[in-house]
Amino acid sequence: MTGINDGRGGIQPSAAAHPEAGRTTASSGSASAHIPAADGGSCEHPGIVMRPGPTGPRAALSDGPDVWEVIAALHAIRHEDPTWHGEALRSELRTVTGLTTAQIAAALDYYTAHPDDIDRRIAGNNEAAERAQQPPAADGPPPREHAKRVPRPLDD
Repeated sequence: MTGINDGRGGIQPSAAAHPEAGRTTASSGSASAHIPAADGGSCEHPGIVMRPGPTGPRAALSDGPDVWEVIAALHAIRHEDPTWHGEALRSELRTVTGLTTAQIAAALDYYTAHPDDIDRRIAGNNEAAERAQQPPAADGPPPREHAKRVPRPLDD
């Protein structure tokens, strides 16, 4: 991964290519960082950690949400208005998510390198949300009835 020292000891991700964000590749030096993952592994993307979870390790901003959540928000913005591109799209994504420019860049850089993994997580989340919205099957268990509270006589 290439990047530029931001003057505060951190690395600003370069403008890595990502067609959906309208970014172009521009590199002003080279920096490689091994970010410790939450599960003890490492990740070669600055600002990204790997978090364990029930569906396996997932990429996340070190100080924010999972990368798939950021990219799902990007897709939602583009779905609402397909004319959003480039800096205007990234600006809207910052507004919608409350993330910083560096966080958005880190998420987009990771997505550029691992689109299949992120798209798979987004699809899995969408499927789970659809299943949760479906009414229970007719042959499923009956709904639980709450026990009626019967008043007890008071002792004198």
